Amino acid sequence: MSHFDPERYSRLQSPIHLWEPRTRIISLFVLIISLAMAGSIRQAAAGLIISFCLVLISRLPFSHVSRFMKWPAIFLLPLAVIVPFTAGGDKVALPAVSFLSIAPSAQGILLGILLLTRGLDAALVALVIVSTAPFTVTIRALKDLGLPGSLTQLFLFSYRYVFLLNDELQTMSRSMICKGFEKKSDLNTLRVLAMALAMLFIRSYERALGVFYSMLSRGYSGELPGSGRCKIKFRDFIKSLLVLGAALSICFL
Repeated sequence: MSHFDPERYSRLQSPIHLWEPRTRIISLFVLIISLAMAGSIRQAAAGLIISFCLVLISRLPFSHVSRFMKWPAIFLLPLAVIVPFTAGGDKVALPAVSFLSIAPSAQGILLGILLLTRGLDAALVALVIVSTAPFTVTIRALKDLGLPGSLTQLFLFSYRYVFLLNDELQTMSRSMICKGFEKKSDLNTLRVLAMALAMLFIRSYERALGVFYSMLSRGYSGELPGSGRCKIKFRDFIKSLLVLGAALSICFL
């Protein structure tokens, strides 16, 4: 598969991978909240160090991390560039970036750096959450924490079949190219793409019906079978205390 696969390294033997799912999710979620509430660049920088340490402890390859982080960076960089010119405060005379009598403010530059750093911090911790356990394990842990069963099944099926639909779309795209289709800025291209999208919806509907009838034939009654809860060990509490202590240290730094 050419798309990003968050479960590719979910079977590694690191302290994060061996962490009990429920305590891991709660602890890292609290850490994300503390990172999102960081009010200074010093706090955000400390959070960035902690996030990198979690990535190193989880033993996730750099290529995997960089492939995921490029999307949050692409989303946050325009915000970090625009905020200095729109936020109020004392203007900074920077000829290289000043134009049409518009200059960035010192407070805006600091705010842009803060927003960028906080976003990268939260994205790194979120990557650790989704990449250190199979998606089914994470969703079942959320169900044990109170997530409704209907949402649990919705997330599971959506995650499973969104990749299949992506592969189906790639197959249709290659088929159209083999038949001489070229993307242009005209109505014919728009019409062909609309027909391809409609065909994808029809195929996804047919696939959903087939999966549903297959589940009914196997005794599906609205609930998916569970494998039981994992036992929380003492080492899991220690890991949670360390992460919660890091979250508190960011808040009170």
